Amino acid sequence: MHRHLITILLVLLIGITACSKKKTETEYYSLAQDLNQKEQYADAISNFKKVLEYYPDGNAAPNAMFMIGFIYANNIKDYAEAKKYYTLFKEKYPQHELVKSAEFELQTLGQDTNQLPIFKDAEKDTVMAGNQK
Repeated sequence: MHRHLITILLVLLIGITACSKKKTETEYYSLAQDLNQKEQYADAISNFKKVLEYYPDGNAAPNAMFMIGFIYANNIKDYAEAKKYYTLFKEKYPQHELVKSAEFELQTLGQDTNQLPIFKDAEKDTVMAGNQK
């Protein structure tokens, strides 16, 4: 009888411990943002992926998916993974406000942003505005 009771208690303890390790959607997302700012990109991606895994329909899921693509494209330079996540983002969230940004990222994957016409034009405008003073 004692062994049976001890076994039940151990199972419950393990279950409680395992459940307490799961963070909230906001906690995973905030941790991922902090890690991204600290340039710990693999860990940031891991936590953004946990948002998608544990809270696929949550409020942070679209931004988490976009950020995974963004980190792959702009920090890790893994363009195949970036393309995968940006494409999935556009398919899953076609009305999201970041769709245009995802499309831009897909069009410019692997390109030096300083060489893109949109930024060259902005630089010219800034220089011209400075010369007019």
